[in-house]
Amino acid sequence: MRADLDAFPEPLAVLDATLQLREANAAWRDAFGAAPVLAPQAEAAARAVLGGAQRRMEVDAGAENGSGPQRWTFLRCARAEGEPLVFVHARAQDGAAPRRREEELAEEVELLRSFIDLAPSLMFIKDRRSRFVMANSALAACYGMTPEQVVHASQHDLTPSAEEAAGFASVDRQVIDTRQPAVIEEKETRPNGEVHWYETVKKPIVRSSGEVQVACFSVDVSERQRAQEALQRSAHELQTMAAAARREADEKSALAAELDRRLAVIQAQHRQILALSAPILEVADGIVGVPLIGAMDEERTAMLTERLLDAIATRHVRSVVLDLSALEAMDTRTADRLVGIVRAIALLGARAAITGIQPAVAQTMTSLGIDLSSMVTMRTPKDAIRLFSTTS
Repeated sequence: MRADLDAFPEPLAVLDATLQLREANAAWRDAFGAAPVLAPQAEAAARAVLGGAQRRMEVDAGAENGSGPQRWTFLRCARAEGEPLVFVHARAQDGAAPRRREEELAEEVELLRSFIDLAPSLMFIKDRRSRFVMANSALAACYGMTPEQVVHASQHDLTPSAEEAAGFASVDRQVIDTRQPAVIEEKETRPNGEVHWYETVKKPIVRSSGEVQVACFSVDVSERQRAQEALQRSAHELQTMAAAARREADEKSALAAELDRRLAVIQAQHRQILALSAPILEVADGIVGVPLIGAMDEERTAMLTERLLDAIATRHVRSVVLDLSALEAMDTRTADRLVGIVRAIALLGARAAITGIQPAVAQTMTSLGIDLSSMVTMRTPKDAIRLFSTTS
């Protein structure tokens, strides 16, 4: 077994239940001699392992012979007959190692500091009184300060708005008291008057002293907030415009309805005027007279024809006297319309006579080549009435 132990370059030994040396390799003998050299702290660890409290333990302690600091590892083992033994491994501890570790730790802290200072978002830690324990450069720049100046300052010292500062502190205490993280949207008015919005994650952290603090990570969402506000303003403006358009449409609809009503009145009055300009007068039993006054345009001709045909059908009119005494001019269209009225009367089985043709109208009709040979023409309405009365 010793040959196996001698092959190991670091001190190894086996101790019995009384901490007497049973086996040791060459490295052990060179470092500590042939006797147990455990310091009190190492000896306590060896007895704990032998007693079964733990199977393996490691402690840092010196040796009784004055050698430098050692890292002792104790491992419980036993021979076949059941005797408890402890296997001991000693590793020399370089006195410069803690110093190197401190330097490495300082370098890691500086590296972490540089990393969080590169972040564009705000990173900081606050205590229960809302004082800054740590702050990155992005947060310090918000207040025109350095991170070192921010640390130990209170939120109330940095935020001009007392109401906003109180709101931040309230959420901090809630996270610390409940030990539950929170995600919130916060508004802060900076010392220069700029308003910024942040989406902030706050999480409780427990320090080695047991103190609970709050670690915060804030992303500036001011552009998004301003875009949302602009969108809301646009939506409000659109709603206002839509309401105005609806009111205008309602007003136009009401105006259109009023115009329609007035137009209907005008049309009714126009029809009445047309009816008055060509009245149908019952001059004898079964005979009506129609004095034509004014121009015979298409609308007036159509209305007169409609009224005449209705009178023939409903009032059992047998003869119609069309008096042109008030008609001072005649053209081809007027003559054609007059001929059309006479033909329509004939289609319903009634007779028609034209009276009162003025000389100028007669000359015009002759020059236009209008043939009235198929129509009954009389000098006066009285003559036509007499004719129709004697032949009925």
